[in-house]
Amino acid sequence: MTDDAVVEVGDHPTAISAEHDPAVVLSLVVPTYNEAGNIEPLLRSLHGVLTDSRVGFEILVVDDDSPDRTWEVAGNLAAELPGIRVIRRTGASGLATAVTCGWAHARGEILGVIDGDGQHPPAVVADLLDAMADRTDVAVASRHVPGGGVSNWSALRRLLSRGAQALGLLLLPGTVGRVTDPMSGYFLVRRDVIAGTDLDPVGYKILLEVLARGDVRRVAERPYVFLERERGESKVSAGHYVGYLRHLMRLRLHPLRSRALVRYLVVTALALLADALAFLWIFDVQGWNLTRSAAIAGEVGILLTVLLHDLWTFAGRAARSSLDRFRRLAGVQLALGVLLFLRLLVINALVNWFGLGPLAAFLVALAAVTPASHLLGSRLTWRGVRS
Repeated sequence: MTDDAVVEVGDHPTAISAEHDPAVVLSLVVPTYNEAGNIEPLLRSLHGVLTDSRVGFEILVVDDDSPDRTWEVAGNLAAELPGIRVIRRTGASGLATAVTCGWAHARGEILGVIDGDGQHPPAVVADLLDAMADRTDVAVASRHVPGGGVSNWSALRRLLSRGAQALGLLLLPGTVGRVTDPMSGYFLVRRDVIAGTDLDPVGYKILLEVLARGDVRRVAERPYVFLERERGESKVSAGHYVGYLRHLMRLRLHPLRSRALVRYLVVTALALLADALAFLWIFDVQGWNLTRSAAIAGEVGILLTVLLHDLWTFAGRAARSSLDRFRRLAGVQLALGVLLFLRLLVINALVNWFGLGPLAAFLVALAAVTPASHLLGSRLTWRGVRS
């Protein structure tokens, strides 16, 4: 191994610049820890696949100072296989941050990641590259599309994986719902999609971070079969699922740490006021029946929510075309339709079963159901924004 085969870094930079080397199309990061037995066959296979693809590439092994000296094994291959670079991190650890560290040092127009344990078949990277040819922003290798799958997982592991995905859909539907395999650790992303983005992943999955914070418009998926590890021990543990939950919560709360929180609350308050005033005018002045008045008033609140979020909360980011606005409106209607129906049931129950007056019943239901529904609808349907 030559002296410069391995670059040692004591920190883990995550800033990704927009500049890249025109000669390098793909920079593929392989994060490792104690993978000395797997790294050589993986690198040889990856190198062969990428050489056959006839695109400029580099493979960056980012090792967290493995006790089994994985970084040294990879460094010994660097002189033999052109395009391999090795980074030994001595001041940080963690799979997701290893990926961002590699991307910060990468030179390619397209950035990617593949696990270093041999469970991601290297041949699939060629399919992902083909998917990126049509201005796709992110190409994901998925176990959950036709042709994909897992080789020999236990029922418990399958349940945990699906449960984690369901939890992600509940907390971050606009992000997790864009792909069938949000926990995939095998994907490519265009550099300009995440250049300048403050990536701050927690745990061991980076795809959620890219989808949530990057400027991702077009996503493609390609199938792969998750292979069983041939050497070494699996690093999946209960702690990984805890880290995944922490990551979901951090992304869920991310927009609430900005001025978007104030705008959310103001829009919700205005929508509630408009809702109440519309009900009073339709029911009290026009003399329409209770259910119809409450339904129309609820629709007024929904439409005002859409308008104000497009023109103010997400000004300049929310909708890019009339079609986008129509889709957003349809999404709000779907997201809030059930809750609006629930509100109508509550109003009628309060009047018919508990003898509450129509106005009092409307105000109780408005206070109990509508604020949460407006905030929920906002997060479910502004998917083009940082969810």
